[in-house]
Amino acid sequence: MQKMRAVLAFLHTVVLAAFLWLPPLAAAKEAPSVSGIYPHLTMYNNEGECGTGAVVPWADRLWVITYGPHLPLGSSDKLYEITTELEQVIRPESVGGTPANRMIHRESAQLNIGPYLIDKNRKVRVLDPRKMPGRLTGTARHLTDPANKIYIATMEEGLYTVDVNTLEFEEHIKDGNGQPKAGNGIDSKLPGYHGKGLYSGQGSLVYANNGTTDKDATKRPDIPSGSLASWQGSGDWQLIRRNQFTEVTGPGGIYGNENPDKDPVWSMGWDYRSLILMLLENKKWHAYRLPKGSHSYDGAHGWNTEWPRIREIGEKNLLATMHGTFWSFPATFSLANSAGITPRSNYLKVIGDFTRWNEKIVFGCDDSAQKEFLNSRPFKSARGAPVQSNSSLWFVDPDRIDTLGPAIGR
Repeated sequence: MQKMRAVLAFLHTVVLAAFLWLPPLAAAKEAPSVSGIYPHLTMYNNEGECGTGAVVPWADRLWVITYGPHLPLGSSDKLYEITTELEQVIRPESVGGTPANRMIHRESAQLNIGPYLIDKNRKVRVLDPRKMPGRLTGTARHLTDPANKIYIATMEEGLYTVDVNTLEFEEHIKDGNGQPKAGNGIDSKLPGYHGKGLYSGQGSLVYANNGTTDKDATKRPDIPSGSLASWQGSGDWQLIRRNQFTEVTGPGGIYGNENPDKDPVWSMGWDYRSLILMLLENKKWHAYRLPKGSHSYDGAHGWNTEWPRIREIGEKNLLATMHGTFWSFPATFSLANSAGITPRSNYLKVIGDFTRWNEKIVFGCDDSAQKEFLNSRPFKSARGAPVQSNSSLWFVDPDRIDTLGPAIGR
């Protein structure tokens, strides 16, 4: 009997030791990653390109949308819901398209990401792209009824007002993709195309595009291309500056400016010489220039930039991406506080959006396109492209941003 007790005691000790030696359950189940990329989170579509249009933390999840190259009526692209355990859920409400717009509407507690509105309980409602066509590129707070409505602009200068409660919409400016009108919107005469950013403030809705359809657009980066424009509630877009522009935002970021009458509006763009930073303050525009880290994004067609951003990442300064450079961008940037924009490092990526989530900076990229567009060369294999377009999320420790490529500029 004593021998049996001794054996049982020994076995108890061994089992306890083995239990204490085991790693935590979460660590045991942790998904493999390679340099911050989790293969199981890879996103696919059936189109010629699969870029990441927006990445937003909301309702205890990370929400992600992908886009195909030119699909104003929807596509095989998905809305993804990612849990804190890095489980990827493909939402059945997905309708696809070429979306890159996102905004959190405070009053109704909803996230607008692409054609989707998501409430705090993760219920998803959809704006039907066949009824409201366009490559949705930007969402902004409404000028006169911000508690109930939002603006959504398209890449071909289209502009809609959407009621966040009923999802009814009004067409102000017709999307330029050749689809039938969705209302009584006018045809825009704004020069340029390939719309990117949208933001409201100081009585104006500000819109940017970064391309041209000129026959020389794929050969010459120095021809007139792109526009920065504004809209005051009726009529067509009004030209502010004839250059290529992408991001339009302000200190309010994804929520919109808290004091829209006074808060500044910023826009980033470029010409063939350098980057251009525009500041709207007291209803007057001011221009600054910054060096380029790369000329690889210069094309007058506007295709190579995707959606450069200025985003909040949980630090004192914001993070900006433009022409291959990560910039530290002061959240207080204004006419009186114009110092402090500094390069952090350079990168070789096509980044669509980014955010801070679970102590990491999560970058949504445009990685492997089945259609090579202008990237074909005589010496390349005709079978060099991937069989199916795909992209993934890149999870980066915040400090690592300062240790990537050397911060050069021209």
